[in-house]
Amino acid sequence: MLRVSSAVPSLRQLLILHPVLLGIDTCSTHVEVALWLSPSTEPTHRVTLEGEASAALPIAVGQVLAAAGRGVRDLKAATFCSGPGSVLGIRLAAATLRAWRAVRPELALYSYLSLPPLAVAHPSFTIIADARRDAWHAVRPGTSRTVLRLATHELADHAPLATPARFRRWSALPVNQPITELPWSAASLLAASPDENFFVAAPDPDAFQHEAPSYAAWTPHIHRAPSAP
Repeated sequence: MLRVSSAVPSLRQLLILHPVLLGIDTCSTHVEVALWLSPSTEPTHRVTLEGEASAALPIAVGQVLAAAGRGVRDLKAATFCSGPGSVLGIRLAAATLRAWRAVRPELALYSYLSLPPLAVAHPSFTIIADARRDAWHAVRPGTSRTVLRLATHELADHAPLATPARFRRWSALPVNQPITELPWSAASLLAASPDENFFVAAPDPDAFQHEAPSYAAWTPHIHRAPSAP
């Protein structure tokens, strides 16, 4: 279970601290890049492109910054959606921000989760996203700061269910359980709830993981031919 502290900043607070803020979302089959200029909590420039993040992300970033007449050096801070969502896309976004931070150590970086903004916008639904292996990330009504991990057979106990549109799915949906697809635009959802504390500092950007990975100990052995009987 992941809890987001109530002390983390909101969009409005970020814009007070960082008047030029870039937002990147690569969680779905679309890449969205938005630029906020303080004090407006609505993005002043936004680009959404369909396609693999490896190709679409640099194009979207370039288009947004060009439209604003700015460059990466003008940014005061950047945010990205760390998941749940497309892990490959998220890691590409994280790698991009780490590269920017390497040449601009003063650039402030923040992350936010995909499901809480959707849960705030649609409080009557349990919001779910595929967690693979017949499991789902979920945010239940009234608990928009808590991301659960539920097995498919448990979802029926948390209806009505909704999922972000354009999010990839690998696990089979529960049988005879209706699921509503909700429009997904990270920039729009964040702008609609500018005082919600969605963000956390992310000095070392990476993809969201429900649990820290565990690794089995491995002792190397030299392979030898079996002894003759």
